[in-house]
Amino acid sequence: MKFITPAQLKAMIDSKEDFQLIDTREADKFDHCHIEGALSIPQLDLPYKLDLVQKLNKVVIYCIYGIKSEQVFIYLKDKLKIKDLYILEGGIYQYASDIDPSMDV
Repeated sequence: MKFITPAQLKAMIDSKEDFQLIDTREADKFDHCHIEGALSIPQLDLPYKLDLVQKLNKVVIYCIYGIKSEQVFIYLKDKLKIKDLYILEGGIYQYASDIDPSMDV
């Protein structure tokens, strides 16, 4: 598994790097708070929404703490063979702590 830190993700966002950011939490959690630019694909909906994943692009996935993203990582690697796939270390909670404390996670 490959991980990126909140600081690395922030740098990617700021530099307008071409990548896809996927929030795997439930839709209500996403609606309440998410990282700007993220696409909401809840973990349980993923098998039905694989066509939304840009498998030829860099993809970063996140959940609340980064733990459940490991299952999503394995699933996406197996189903879509994504080469450039990363988990946000510490999830949105760590991102909020390190980058944007105003986020209400």
